[in-house]
Amino acid sequence: MEKFLFVLSRGLEDPTRATRAFQLAKVAKEKGHEVNIFLVDDAVAYAVLGLADNVKAPTGDAAKPYIDYLIEQNVTFYICTPCARTRLYSEDEYIKGAKLSTAPHLIDLATEAKVFTF
Repeated sequence: MEKFLFVLSRGLEDPTRATRAFQLAKVAKEKGHEVNIFLVDDAVAYAVLGLADNVKAPTGDAAKPYIDYLIEQNVTFYICTPCARTRLYSEDEYIKGAKLSTAPHLIDLATEAKVFTF
């Protein structure tokens, strides 16, 4: 089993990158790997309940089913604390499995995993 870290910085304005990040995270989890997701910058919106509900890539892939699968599989979504606070998101708005985190933790996760950035 390998460890994979998916780091997403693009928000709702870039549905293609976000959808691909979640799709690949799902594939890695289905293959039995350990998966973590770290949301930074505008991507913190994906940790807020309901905001990803209508996000679709031009291919027709929707982000929500991938996110739902990851939540069901207890994949942790780490949320950049200052990024979320700057955007005035509060912890009671987050999806299940979302946790506030910081840059030092991101670096710690990256030292132990194969990293994909979107």
